[in-house]
Formats: sequence, structure tokens, C-alpha cells
Amino acid sequence: MSGLDMLDAFIGLVGIYLTLSLLVTAIGEGISQAAGMRGRNLRQVFTGLVGKTNTRELYLHPRIRQLMQYDAPNSALRKIWLRLGFGLPSYIPADIAIEVLLEQQLGAPLLQLRQSPLEIQQRLERLPPSSTRSSLLYFWHQASADPQQFQILVQDWFNDRCDRAVGWFKRKLGILQLIIGMGVAIGMNVDSIALYQKLFSDPVARQQAVLLAENLAANPQLAAELCREDKSSCMDTMTLKQQLTQTAPLLGRNDDAAVLPSAPLTWIGYLLTAFALSLGAPFWFDILQKLMAVKQKFRPDNHANNEAEAQTSAASVTATVVTNNSGTLVAVSGHANPVSAMDLQLARLSDLVYLDGPQLDLELQTFLLSGTLRSVGEDTQYLYARGAEYDVLICRGTEGKLADIRTDAQCPLRPWPEGGNSKAHQGFSTQANVILADLKEQQPNAGLERPLWITGHSLGGALAVLLALQLSKISGIKLAGLVTFGQPKVGDAQLSQAITQQLLPFYRRYVNQRDIVPKLPPLPDYRHSGQLYYFDDLDQLQLNPPRWLMLLDQVLCNPDQAETALRQHLDDHKMKGYLQLLAKPR
Repeated sequence: MSGLDMLDAFIGLVGIYLTLSLLVTAIGEGISQAAGMRGRNLRQVFTGLVGKTNTRELYLHPRIRQLMQYDAPNSALRKIWLRLGFGLPSYIPADIAIEVLLEQQLGAPLLQLRQSPLEIQQRLERLPPSSTRSSLLYFWHQASADPQQFQILVQDWFNDRCDRAVGWFKRKLGILQLIIGMGVAIGMNVDSIALYQKLFSDPVARQQAVLLAENLAANPQLAAELCREDKSSCMDTMTLKQQLTQTAPLLGRNDDAAVLPSAPLTWIGYLLTAFALSLGAPFWFDILQKLMAVKQKFRPDNHANNEAEAQTSAASVTATVVTNNSGTLVAVSGHANPVSAMDLQLARLSDLVYLDGPQLDLELQTFLLSGTLRSVGEDTQYLYARGAEYDVLICRGTEGKLADIRTDAQCPLRPWPEGGNSKAHQGFSTQANVILADLKEQQPNAGLERPLWITGHSLGGALAVLLALQLSKISGIKLAGLVTFGQPKVGDAQLSQAITQQLLPFYRRYVNQRDIVPKLPPLPDYRHSGQLYYFDDLDQLQLNPPRWLMLLDQVLCNPDQAETALRQHLDDHKMKGYLQLLAKPR
């Protein structure tokens, strides 16, 4: 290995640090806003100036209350909320703060007492003995009994205390970011020692990391978007998510790896990562700029070639931001649409099956298919559609009817199939058995004459998985594929393993970002299986993304988008939304 390879590995590591530092700063800023850390810090300034009791009274002044986020003096809950430090103003103009403070101490607005300096002095001398009284009398004598100069000196006193409070806040935020950095290091498995060794020894990983770093260094807006001292927010959330997506192939752990490793060297690597991320994005951006300058100094003649290589490799890096179930990188073309025409066809059929009667028959003809919607068991519907080249088994999802809700709610695990060691959702498995029995009676040659596709949305997706597992065991079955949309979990780890072994080459599971149904049932024994096709917040399709990337994609949002993000937990489950994403050109 040459010295330039070592430099590239370090540049790649710095690029990863920069990206994750942006994440840590964004999380830290979000926590500080939610916890009211700036407001608490400012309240601490007033406590140091006038004491706890006077500070509480000062915050009740109308001019201060109008700056508060939650001002409901008649609400006991809001009073407790404010007493705990939530909703306090994070900034109070110095002139307003001093006017209110002096009005509290003097018993009247300073403006009304300006014409009587002797009255001001007498009121100051009548204050109870305290450091506040001593300071105010000192400033009064320093101002030579000039009320205007006195107000300026008191305001300077306040500003000086605020400047020191900035240092207090930075220390608190630094500790918070160190804790967040440790959480990020463990959650994403960012062991600095192992990561550098990987970048140094793996040319492909090194190229990906260097390309990420070069894109960051060449971004003309990045310096302005970083979390500087005068900014309350980091770079745009969408931009941050794009950077995290590019970092995903280099980080994370296998699904079967321990979350908390036992090797001491790994923990040292985590600590190094946490410390590095706590230094902040501006620090690593400056380091990256200097390293890129050093690199160009050693490779001045190859600058044009490097740019061409970067452009050529950009597509390949974009194409490899996917992992398979074992954690191995999987290449997917960055130009071709990974959504096949058949998957889009099945999505349309999964939406179509919610229709009834003549309208369903008419729409089926446009797909060159024919079939009859069957209702079995507890009002569970499925459609076996026959075509010239292939057949499709479509299961209808939850419609809000009592029978569907009852099926969804029967979430205790029970042995399934009978005689096996695996367990399945009681409601899903019961209805799947009913459909299977009816299907064998109505379509005895199902999947034996033509290739059979199985699909469904929501509850229909869960039924489709269980049906596919049973049908795949039939000798001579021509199972072409299993594709589900917004499907909940269907069983335990053993059932998931059985599904993976039997159906993995055929099984694709689509999930639309914040769709809440794939997270159900929220019980620890349930597991998902199959190849996960995940639509992120940028409407990009990712194959088997790491869990930390999906979590951040769903949680990270701008404060003004929080309400919309909450609504998306239900809106993202609609089949119409899946259709729009699948049909979107890529």
C-alpha cells in the first residue's frame, strides 16, 4: 500500500466523520430545543443576577410572558410545564430584559423615575441586602447618578453574563453531543479503528468513502449550511439524508451480530468515534478542505483524470447503496428502474381487488385476466385471476370492517403449520387456512398449468405470504413470485427463516417509509422476512437498507414538518401511495 492510499483512507474517514457529525449536531439541536436548554440557560442568567425568587416573578411580567412559547396563566399544567423550564424564551432582547429587571427592583419603570435621581438612589438603598443590591448601587455611583448611563451599565452587566452563559451552554451541548456520538457509534457500528482498516485494505470501500468526501468538499453551499455558532439548525434535512444514504454501504452490522460487542478494542474504536463526532461538523469540514488540498498537491497532473474517475464512479457508488440480508453489498444499477413491470402490474391488481362486482370484472379485462372475487371465513376476500400466460392470486387487505379488524387483532402466536416448530399470527394463519382450503376446491390446478404470482396489500400481504409458503410445497407448482405492499409481520423467527429458505428468490416486500403497518404487531417475537424494497423520504428505492438508516429516515424531519410526518404513518399505508411511488420514473 502506498502513502496515497493511506491518505485516501483518512480522507474517506474524515468524510464519514463529517456526515455523522451533521447527524449528531442535528439530533443534539433537536433535543436541546425539545428540552428547552437555551431557555433554561437564559433563566440561569437571571437567577445569577437577581436570585431564584425574583427570577420567577420577572418571568411573570407581561413583556416577558409574550415571548414565551406557552403562555396560559390559568392552566395549571402549563404552569408546571413552564416551572420545569419548557417553553421559556431562548432569547430576550437586552433592552427589554433590563427595563423589566429595573422595574422589578425599583418598584416602578425607570422611565417614570428619570426626573428624580434621588428617588432612584433611595429605592436602591431600600433593597434587601444582596449581591444584586450591591451591584446596582455600584453601577449607580459609577454612572454619577445619571439614570441613562446607569441603564447602560446595567445592560452591559447583563450582556457580560449572557456571554458567559454561551460558554455554559456550549459545555452542556458538548457533553450531550458526546453522549449522542456514542449512541451513533454503537447503533451504526462505527468503530473508528476497524473502519480505517477497512478503508485501507478494501479498494472498493475506499473509493466509495473518498467519493463521498470529495462530494462534500466540493459542495459550495455546505460551509454556509453547517451548524455554526450563529445558526440554530444544521444543513437541510433532505440533504443530510442523502449523505447518510451514501454512507450506508460502509457502516452497519449484520443482523445476527451482537449489538454490544465484547472486544475491548471495539469499545476503544467507539469512544474514538464518539469523541470525533462531538468535535462538530465545522471542524471536520475544515480538516477535509485541508486534506483535499494536500491530495491535489501530490496529484496535480491527475486532477482532470480524477474528476473523470469521480464522475464515472459516482454512478457505481449510487448503484451500490444496498445490502442483502447477510450485510453484503449488492449492486443495483443506478440508471435502470429496479421496479419491474410485473411488480407495478401486481400493485395495480392489489389496488384493483378492493373493487366489487361488475367494476372489478371490467377492470380485470384490461389486464387480460378473468376471475371471481371469493369471500370466505370471517369475510376474507381473495381473487384467483387466470390469464393466457400466467395466473395471479390476490388477497384483499383490511377495509375497516369489524371482521378484518378482528383478524388483525388476533395477534397471539400459534404453531403453524400444524406439526411444525414455527409459529404464526393466529388471525392471519386461520384465514390463510380457510383461503387455502377454498382455493384447492375452486382451483385444483392452481399454479400447475401456468406461472403463479401471489400478491396483496396490508392484511392481504400477510395472507399472501402464508399462502405462498404452503403452495410452494406442492410438487410441480410454478411459483413465479410473491410481492407484497405494506405487509405486517406474520410470525416468529423460525417461521421467518422457513419463509426465507423457501421463498427468498421469489419474495419482494415493499414498504413506504413511515407506513406503520409493517411495524405491526409491535411484539418482540415477531420477525419480517423476504427482500425489503424500501421507499425513503426522498422517494428513492433502497434494497434491504440497514435498520439505522430506516430509523433516521423516518425520524429526521424539520420542526415545521413534524405534524405532516405524524400523519404519514397512516397516509403512507394507502395503496394509492404505493402505486405512485412504483410508477415514478427513476
